[in-house]
Amino acid sequence: MKNLWRCGIIGVLIICCVLSCTSKKQLKKEKEADALRKLGEAYMLENRDAAAFQKLMEAKDLNPEDPYVYFALGNFYFNKKKYDLAIENYSKCLKLKPEFASVRNNLGLVYLEIGEYDTAISYFSELSDNYIYATPHYPRFNMGQAYFYKNNYKEAKRCFREALEMDPQFTIALHWLGRTYIELGNIPEATANLEKAVQMTPEVVEIHFDLGRAYTLSKAYNNAMYEYRRVMELDPGSLLADEAKQHIDMIKKMR
Repeated sequence: MKNLWRCGIIGVLIICCVLSCTSKKQLKKEKEADALRKLGEAYMLENRDAAAFQKLMEAKDLNPEDPYVYFALGNFYFNKKKYDLAIENYSKCLKLKPEFASVRNNLGLVYLEIGEYDTAISYFSELSDNYIYATPHYPRFNMGQAYFYKNNYKEAKRCFREALEMDPQFTIALHWLGRTYIELGNIPEATANLEKAVQMTPEVVEIHFDLGRAYTLSKAYNNAMYEYRRVMELDPGSLLADEAKQHIDMIKKMR
């Protein structure tokens, strides 16, 4: 009886030992995979695409249940405009980690990029009531862009204004709010918002261009020509600079 008892204890100890060894091996693999993923992400920041992809795939092979490696691969494919593969990897990430808010925002961005605006809005909307999401103004702004492209300027205005309420220094939302007011025909509001955006980020040529549009529509031609010249100075030789020159020529003919 004692021998049987001892055998039972030894059996339990052997099982515990095996489980412990397995757990240690798995933990080691996960740490190696995590290091490879982080290295891949670092290579992405350096635009070393081949090295980044290799390390991310090695990380996935080593730990195929890591949601973060699929998130990184989704980002990789998104940057390469491989949108189907980006959606595939983001969706896999979301399946493994349903509470991962950033992947929902990125999925929305993919659908925004490919023109599936209603699907994009659905993903951005899911983050609206996520009170622990650190940067809620981003999905709200992105949702505004989707409505803008759908020509639903009333909803676009609402989203951009809400994004600015969350972060008053969110210049890009201020810029797009100005663009939205142009489309709504409210030129004074468009001008006010674009002027403020230019003051906050005077190096952004697109804001100068849109402010030039607003001034042109309000027949403030001298101000409009100044803004178009700023576009040409800040980004000489660009398509936007060429378009700004065309606007200047048009104003000269109108005067």
